Amino acid sequence: MAELTDHDRRAYEANVWKSYLFHFCMHFQLWWSIWVIYLTDLRGFTLTQISTLEALFWGTAVVAEIPTGAVADRFGRKWSMALGAASMATAVLVFGLATNYWIVLASYMAWAAGIAFLSGAEHAMLFESLKAVGKEGDFQRAAGRLGAVFSFAALAGGIIGAPIAAATDLSIPVVLSAAIAVPGIAVALSMREPELPEGEVRLAYGSLLRESAATALRMPSVRSMILLAALVAGLTFGPMLFMQPFLSHHHVDVGLLGLIQTPVRVLGIIGSLAAYAVIARLGMRGAFVAAPIVFAASFALLGGWGSVYAFAAFPAIALVNALLLPPSTDYVARRVPNNQRATILSLRTMLSSLIAAALTPGLGMAADRLSLGAMFWIAGGVAAVALSAALFLWLRADLRESELSSPEAQPAPAG
Repeated sequence: MAELTDHDRRAYEANVWKSYLFHFCMHFQLWWSIWVIYLTDLRGFTLTQISTLEALFWGTAVVAEIPTGAVADRFGRKWSMALGAASMATAVLVFGLATNYWIVLASYMAWAAGIAFLSGAEHAMLFESLKAVGKEGDFQRAAGRLGAVFSFAALAGGIIGAPIAAATDLSIPVVLSAAIAVPGIAVALSMREPELPEGEVRLAYGSLLRESAATALRMPSVRSMILLAALVAGLTFGPMLFMQPFLSHHHVDVGLLGLIQTPVRVLGIIGSLAAYAVIARLGMRGAFVAAPIVFAASFALLGGWGSVYAFAAFPAIALVNALLLPPSTDYVARRVPNNQRATILSLRTMLSSLIAAALTPGLGMAADRLSLGAMFWIAGGVAAVALSAALFLWLRADLRESELSSPEAQPAPAG
């Protein structure tokens, strides 16, 4: 890569704060604290119907994830981000105006595609902009700030949106949210696309898909980390769907839903910002060992304590998810080529989407046919087994990688 001019350096440094602004535009949504209640109370959907919608949503994200990640690697991160923002704004508008199940389903499909365009591209843009100015060591901290922006935007949107819904109509916060996402398109297009390092070229679309899959598969530490991080995210997404029904079951007023859910977002912010310090103190291995323990205990609390105060388990789950996303992203990003980074990072999101798609229909049926408590017990059992197995695979691969890279493992110089 040629020597950076001052103009180039300023443009790449601006990409960092623009990434935060873009993320805020995408996630400052007024429906966060009421969207499940919107579907149950205004549209008359059952939890089984909603969880089926969620499964189809995540299934669409699975199908779209790798192709859209490859779009970012082939044509540019900012174009993928702009397409994602446009898709999401359109989908949210249709979602807020939909009057039947099939229109809601169509909005979900467009929404999932929009998120898929963003997932690998955002982190790749942030990492490569920092790398271009010699600050790739700051990526884990910057990724944590990105997660904090998400939690803050969702917190603010939820607190503001719930009273609007209570004072007007449950659909109004949803429709207003579509307009909030539109400025994100302009922010994305204003970014400077990072150049590839010397010797790397943008692969053709088909070659990119094949090479990225091969890269991930031949690196045990990368593929096992992708699986572990995907399970943490997927096992957060699925059960979090039932947070609002849990509060409704305990007769919490609609106008208070945003306020009651505030601790979930606050701990998400704290977790994202504290991730760098926590990993520095505990190490990657120590931090990830906590995941199956916290998830299993939290779901057991929700399933076993028939009180609204069991809601305290949701912030604990959100905290662990927020803590582990930045280091897992950094772990993978440092080990893969620049021209495949967005595609490989999309693998994690694809797998988390697949996990959520597989999990949510069964949880919805359990909630409708058994009880919310039984559903949380099931989720806890799945989390304990799946996370423990994935953790074992990654620990083994990471230890092996460390042994191979140690000075003692290197061959002695000839002569």
